[in-house]
Amino acid sequence: MNPNQNPAEGRTGRYLEALLDRHLKDLKFGEVTRALRALSAGYVEKREEGGLARALDGRGKRAAFALYYGGTHFLATQALVREFDLGFETGRSTILDLGCGTGVCGAAWALESGGSPQVIGADRSSFALHEARWTYQTLRVKGETSRSISETLESIKRPDGIVIGWTLNELDDEKRDLIGAKIAPWIARGSRLLVIEPVSKRVTPWWDGWTAKLPADRCAVAEKRLRLDLPPRIALLARSAGLGTEATVVRALVAC
Repeated sequence: MNPNQNPAEGRTGRYLEALLDRHLKDLKFGEVTRALRALSAGYVEKREEGGLARALDGRGKRAAFALYYGGTHFLATQALVREFDLGFETGRSTILDLGCGTGVCGAAWALESGGSPQVIGADRSSFALHEARWTYQTLRVKGETSRSISETLESIKRPDGIVIGWTLNELDDEKRDLIGAKIAPWIARGSRLLVIEPVSKRVTPWWDGWTAKLPADRCAVAEKRLRLDLPPRIALLARSAGLGTEATVVRALVAC
């Protein structure tokens, strides 16, 4: 390994290669490309209709989701944790990943903290939680999973960090308000927060109202254009499906 290389970068590269090997082992590249094209066209609508299980109705779509969305969300979260200096130095830290999907946001934050924090990922999708456990194991991050966001919010003590990546736009107002009401006191008492969403106001019409309910003296909103170093095969997958690879633009809510 290059002595000047950040250890997290080496683990990131190995993880992304393992992710590619895992999901392209039994599927042809063209199959996953077609699945990604179909997934990106109707992903949000299908999730609103029936959750992640309905959106990922096939092996190809599950592979496409894990590779493209998982890969880009992992790298974007890493970049934001670095930019806002959100990493933890103590090994006793706990990171709560709400709507964790394949576990990449919480794992990326933990990795940028030296891999020592405990990650608790909550999602209702069995597929997502299965992938999240694989993500934690592959990255050698301490992690556990839960099938219920609401039960996790009620049972957990105040976490040191809370990440909600590309999740709130898929929930109804009641569930978003439940999350906001629970995490607001935690943030006021010092929990760090990273919420990541698309910049589109059509996708996030609730953004201003929801963020206004959180402690204003602790939270800041930023729009970021992130240039991600996607592995060549994931970049090719994206281009083949008609998706851009130049940059990922996000809106972030941060409490440091």
